[in-house]
Amino acid sequence: MINFAHRGFKGKYPENTMLAFKKAIEAGADGIEFDVHLSKDGEIVIIHDEILERTTDGSGLVGEKTLAQLKKLNASKGYPDFQTQRILTLSEYFDFAKDYDIITNIELKTSIIDYPGIEEKVYKVIKEYDMAEKVIISSFNHNSLVNFKKLDQNIKCGVLESSRLYEAWNYVKNLGMEYYHPLNFTVTKEVAEKCAENNIGLNIWFGIPDYDYSEYLDLEISGLITDFPDVVGKLLND
Repeated sequence: MINFAHRGFKGKYPENTMLAFKKAIEAGADGIEFDVHLSKDGEIVIIHDEILERTTDGSGLVGEKTLAQLKKLNASKGYPDFQTQRILTLSEYFDFAKDYDIITNIELKTSIIDYPGIEEKVYKVIKEYDMAEKVIISSFNHNSLVNFKKLDQNIKCGVLESSRLYEAWNYVKNLGMEYYHPLNFTVTKEVAEKCAENNIGLNIWFGIPDYDYSEYLDLEISGLITDFPDVVGKLLND
């Protein structure tokens, strides 16, 4: 089972920052999940929200700022005990991740804002770093996943969902995707069993940070995406 660190070690460190990614690996994570948008000048940047206010000292839309403008911001807002962290590019992340045996889950944040060409740009960087075998592309915008498959059928993709899809395993299979990434509350024993029967990997994500992850260890799942990779690591090693 893959122990995915949600936005890095989000439970204790500024999310989607290099510090959070490094601490996740130190805590035993063997997978890292994060989110990408495009800057005004078309650079792939790692940040969760479409707007800057929650996680940085900036304001406005990510997509309306150039990379240079974004790089001036402090991305550790809400974590006063830590030094300034900068918004990363996808290339900067891969410069770090290429030296580790980890799976990277890249979430394309295209549900609210359409970033034309983001799939091609992300794919280009993946190929540049020869990371195709170590990535999963996910999105709540399933059109983005279909677009990615058009670029390369071999890139593994995960269907992100927070709703209770009817026969989710069939939906994912019909889309031609390898993984289903549901919100934990929507996962039942039947969903887990049917995904396994259809060779669909099940990576469960959690909407609230403090949760008893052990409830899911008896299910046939491929990974847990949580804010606390240290807690999951201890559960898996017990």
